[in-house]
Amino acid sequence: MALQIFNVKKTKATTEIKKIALIADTINFAKQVQPIFVQHCSPCHFPGGKMYMRMPFDQDTTIINHETGILRRIKGKEETLMITSFIAQNKNGLSIDKPLH
Repeated sequence: MALQIFNVKKTKATTEIKKIALIADTINFAKQVQPIFVQHCSPCHFPGGKMYMRMPFDQDTTIINHETGILRRIKGKEETLMITSFIAQNKNGLSIDKPLH
């Protein structure tokens, strides 16, 4: 499954993310997406945080199902590109044999 990325200003970082995404074919939540949320949303949206029970950011389904609200809060272009690419590859739901994390 190749990712399609549209309307992104070409920079060295976005070019690298595109290459990684296309080569890897899929974006790994735990290794590529979750660290963005750890950096920006800890400790509140992680175990022990005050928002964890409402919106746990250590679960990929939370990110997939709350795209609009999450993307409003992530400002970095490269980070947004990684998240939107991850969501796009999983938008139709996770297959039964695909792990959640």
